[in-house]
Amino acid sequence: MKLDQRTLEIMCLSAITKSTRCMDKALLRNLSLDHFVFQEQNEKLSYTKSLFALIQQYWEESKGSLVTSFVLESKLNEHKVKEIDRRKLVSLWDEIENSDCDENDFFEVISQLKKFAGLRNLTIAFEETNEYLSEGNLKKTIETIQDKIDIIQADITDSFNDKQNFDVSDSADFFKNEYQKRLTQPELYKGIECGISNIDSKTFGWMPGQIIVFLAPSSGGKSVMLLNSALHANKVCKKKVLYLSFEMNSWLCLLRHVSLSFEIPYDQIKGTDLSPDEMKTIYDGLKSQEDGPYFEYDVNMEDPTPEYIDQKIRELIASKGKPDLLVVDYIGNMTVRKATAGAKDWENQSQAVKGLFLLAKRYNIPVLTAQQINRDTIRDSRKSKDEKKFMSYDQAAASGGQNLMHLCTYAIAMEPNREHGYCILHPVKMRDAWFNPFPIRMNREFNKVTELEEEEQQQILALHGVATGNTTVKELPKTDGKTPIKRPASAFDDNVFDKDQVEEEDDYTPVNLDDDRELQVPDWMLFEQH
Repeated sequence: MKLDQRTLEIMCLSAITKSTRCMDKALLRNLSLDHFVFQEQNEKLSYTKSLFALIQQYWEESKGSLVTSFVLESKLNEHKVKEIDRRKLVSLWDEIENSDCDENDFFEVISQLKKFAGLRNLTIAFEETNEYLSEGNLKKTIETIQDKIDIIQADITDSFNDKQNFDVSDSADFFKNEYQKRLTQPELYKGIECGISNIDSKTFGWMPGQIIVFLAPSSGGKSVMLLNSALHANKVCKKKVLYLSFEMNSWLCLLRHVSLSFEIPYDQIKGTDLSPDEMKTIYDGLKSQEDGPYFEYDVNMEDPTPEYIDQKIRELIASKGKPDLLVVDYIGNMTVRKATAGAKDWENQSQAVKGLFLLAKRYNIPVLTAQQINRDTIRDSRKSKDEKKFMSYDQAAASGGQNLMHLCTYAIAMEPNREHGYCILHPVKMRDAWFNPFPIRMNREFNKVTELEEEEQQQILALHGVATGNTTVKELPKTDGKTPIKRPASAFDDNVFDKDQVEEEDDYTPVNLDDDRELQVPDWMLFEQH
């Protein structure tokens, strides 16, 4: 059913005068006076806008109370509203009271109001650019349209405004109200989960505007981790995904996707060795996904630039809707179109990181990516340093690494053990969260990441400590299957080595973290240098 502007405004006003939950949602989704524009014929005022302004102001003044008929009458008297305006406002109020808006429809009502506001802004943009077009000023025309599109995009994207300042000594109500909102409507404050509970439980999920990067050596499982996270977002979280591949063609992307989705060995599909039943399962399964949120692969090894990604996002917005998650596989292959003359590859990649960050903010979507880290190059460069002088993480980082570490919200390093099929995840930069290193199972047959039980995690960490020489334990402790194994101290634990000991170790280098903690990290966990 197609609703007009006036009907949508009446439905919205009806909901926010009858339900505090709807009023909360309206404010959380940044509903404003700009969304109430309806004017009766020959009228100079929008009475729906006036009522919304009154409702919003009273909500703030009363700390969460709704407008009633009594409140309306009091406010009209207080402001000495003219009789002609009073009659029209009272008549409109009667219509609002008699209108029913199902709370389950409220999200769509707001979405439609925002859509209409976007169309109005776009019309204004075209009108404003007529003069520039007549003058042949293409640059100014594009800038004007782009500014309006940014405003439209910011409006239709539900980003919630944080309180900009507060006094802790007067913050009791602020804390109570904000906590209550998150308690009653947690879905409004959580981002996209990656499917690994040890990470999801420590973060709010991947939130709009964030960059999340997985760090791993060559063939260390970067693409597998990105794919698993993206598929979880699509299938479990029901999010639209744009997956940019800058190193694999479309057939290989589809093979990996099918192998993971249907748990059929990758080599079997690659070798065209499917049985008729397996082929039917895959075909029917892919057909059944046509009605769900899209998972769009875009393969472009010729133009791996932020400019191209921007173009692709715009195309999707116009056709299928804005993606909820952008995956870039991987950022080490990126560059920029307008490279500075004589710029080195890593300098262009650094600019590409900035461009990606701006896209994340402009479109208000999380960006999931990966970067390659190299062991031998960092070790050689460390040996060239004077005794007891070591490179910090950022000093050692190249290939866009410094900008990436500065601009990302989360950086998680992957330490793979291909022989035993596991990978240990380490926190490198966790802006608002922290987790202890833990292993996951990496099944390369299906390109699948699997979580492990706590006991198995501890066993793997203990074995890993023995294998890497980071513990003096010679054998695993006994367990009754119920008592957790106390894992040996590892070089990833705090205060295992003092600084003198660390400086004598060839396999570790200090990493300066945001919270000034010092984490001892194997030097393969540093960026590849060129």
